[in-house]
Amino acid sequence: MSATESLATSTTGLALSRWQLAASSALSPFALVVVSPMLPEFRRMFDATEADVQYVISAYLFGLCLAQLVLGALSDRFGRRAVLLTSLMVYIAMTVVCAYAPTLDILIMARFVQACGAAGTAAIARASVHDIHRGDAAAYYMSYIAAAHSFAHTSAPVVGGFVGDAVGITGVFMGLAALGVVMLVWSWHSMPETRPRALGQRAVSIANLITDNVLMMRSPIFVCYALIYGLTGAPFFAFLAAAPSYFADHFGATGGAFGVYWSFMSVAFLAGAMTSAHLVNRMGSHALIKWMILTAGMIGLGWPVLVSVAGVTVFNLIAPLVLLSGVLGLITPLTLSGAIGAHPQQTGAASGLCGALTMACSAVLTIVAGHFYDGTGLGLTWPLTVSMVAMVGSYLGLRFFERPAAKAA
Repeated sequence: MSATESLATSTTGLALSRWQLAASSALSPFALVVVSPMLPEFRRMFDATEADVQYVISAYLFGLCLAQLVLGALSDRFGRRAVLLTSLMVYIAMTVVCAYAPTLDILIMARFVQACGAAGTAAIARASVHDIHRGDAAAYYMSYIAAAHSFAHTSAPVVGGFVGDAVGITGVFMGLAALGVVMLVWSWHSMPETRPRALGQRAVSIANLITDNVLMMRSPIFVCYALIYGLTGAPFFAFLAAAPSYFADHFGATGGAFGVYWSFMSVAFLAGAMTSAHLVNRMGSHALIKWMILTAGMIGLGWPVLVSVAGVTVFNLIAPLVLLSGVLGLITPLTLSGAIGAHPQQTGAASGLCGALTMACSAVLTIVAGHFYDGTGLGLTWPLTVSMVAMVGSYLGLRFFERPAAKAA
């Protein structure tokens, strides 16, 4: 038996398909950002302002935030499989509504509910891994999940740009619905029930949901890990809120062309995520996280300086993001695993809360960036700079709180 095969089988006898988990995790971020190249078209179609159309993105983020809090806890009670399949059915139905929404308000509401369905795919994928794996095996699966997740949200603009140019907005949403059908059939045949029986003995209630989330939020180690993980994606969403329009207005870039620029980031992140587990074996997780976060902080601070000194060009706007994508790809699986692993008895709830914090960071930063964006190339850089500085601060907090925990152990 190969090393890969040994990792693919748990001590409980259950086997997870890393490809099915990766695809499940990728569906939600793909549906989130595949529409980003079409934001200028939404603006023209609905005669809306740029700030108004940002809610096509932020409504989805808020839906993910709220739904993951609930779905994670529901999966602890009713099982991962049942919640996953139900979530996919909701996602498919609401994606069709998005395809034929007659007004921007209806589209925004449909996107919110669409996200509530998509939220189950990512939350269940993360929880299922931690149901039956620990340590290196969990990191192995998480590297696939993290790689697929971020590959999806960095490659989706490429698909959205070219497909949107070819078949229009309705065609893009119907394609997303078709992907949901494929995932529903695949999950029905391939996804086993992984939830430990003990979790199902506790009734789901608002009181228990609040208690579980408060308990986790009182864990500073969980909060720091979750914030670091959340800040790996938030600045990219904020950049996507304004960048397609800026690139169209200043560089004449179509949706497809912007997608090509963006695609370099997907390759960098995938390379980072897939080499993360190997570097952990050589450097250790703490050392890898430390050096990569410090590197991310320097990139965040250096990007606006580069744009100010060297000028606003496509290269100066995209190259730092490509470099940063590779760096964040290295640390994302480790911070995600660290956050969920902090509460091994409540993996579903922990997965949901971790995802909710991520989406909350992204939604708030996207709305703020959309309303305060000044229309300049330099204005595109500040959300990432703020996020990377906050990430360094979260890491310093993590190290502060881990020391007493290590001594107690």
